[in-house]
Order: sequence, then structure tokens, then C-alpha cells
Amino acid sequence: MIEEYCTFFISHLELAGFLESRASFYIDVIISFLALLPILSGVSIVFAIRKHLKLHQITQFLLFFLTLIALSLFAYFVHCLYGFDTLVAKSSIDATKVSILLVVHVIVSILTLVIWLFALIYALSDRKRRALPGVYSESHARTGKRVFKSIVLTALTSVALYWVFFIA
Repeated sequence: MIEEYCTFFISHLELAGFLESRASFYIDVIISFLALLPILSGVSIVFAIRKHLKLHQITQFLLFFLTLIALSLFAYFVHCLYGFDTLVAKSSIDATKVSILLVVHVIVSILTLVIWLFALIYALSDRKRRALPGVYSESHARTGKRVFKSIVLTALTSVALYWVFFIA
């Protein structure tokens, strides 16, 4: 069963992407989502500012879940299906610089997911205690700003890796 699933992905990996690069359709979809993530997250923040708190909560959980999937698939494709060495060999960028960028991207992405997850968990518990909105609103907003900055960094490093692996 797993072999069939892997064979399906590998056989469809050759589907041409829509961003006119060496990347497959799947990678193009993933990078498009990650590039749009700061905008989508910003829209979710606007929901909170306009007091559409339930919509803000739903969109934040949805974006977190989709980001977790997108980053996991991106890592899977880069490391398992394409192969890091193969991608670096096709790139015009020095392997050392690519490795440094990859390490920075992994650190930023993991920190983003961890900070974001804790913000979601604390927001849920504060909401159940009826402290959000309310007592912890200012703290939640500060944490949200940190998460947003991390999301922007994750998007930038994702796009940079895409450029290095599939365009340069």
C-alpha cells in the first residue's frame, strides 16, 4: 500500500508546474501557499481586529494545519523524492550557501510552528476561562505579532529555497 502511494507521487511528480521552473505542480502549489501565507494570516488578524473572533480562531487553526502540511510536504519532496544532492547539483548556487539557507529555513519554520502552536493552545485555554478577549488580549496580541513575523520569515526562506532549488 505504501509503495503504491509512493509510486503514485513519484509518477505524478513529473507533472509540470505552473510557475515556469524546474519544480513540479505539487511544489508550485506548496510554494504558492507558503508565499501567500503572510497575506492570509494578515486577513485572519483583520478578522480579530474587527471583532470577528470566531472567524479569526477558525482561520488561524486552518492556516496552522495547512502550513504544517505544506512544510512537511515541502521537506518530503526536497529530501526524499527529489533528493537534496540532486537539487543542489542542478542549482547554480554554491552547495555551502544552499545548506546554510536550508538550516536557517528549518530553524525558522520549526520555531514558527512551535510559537504558533503555543499561541493557539494558550488562546483556547484563555478563551475557555473567559480571559480572552479580556485580561490576556494584550499578551495575545504581542504573541500574535511574533507569530506573524515568524510566518513572514518562513515564507521568505521558503521562497528563497524554491528559487535556489528550482530556478537558479
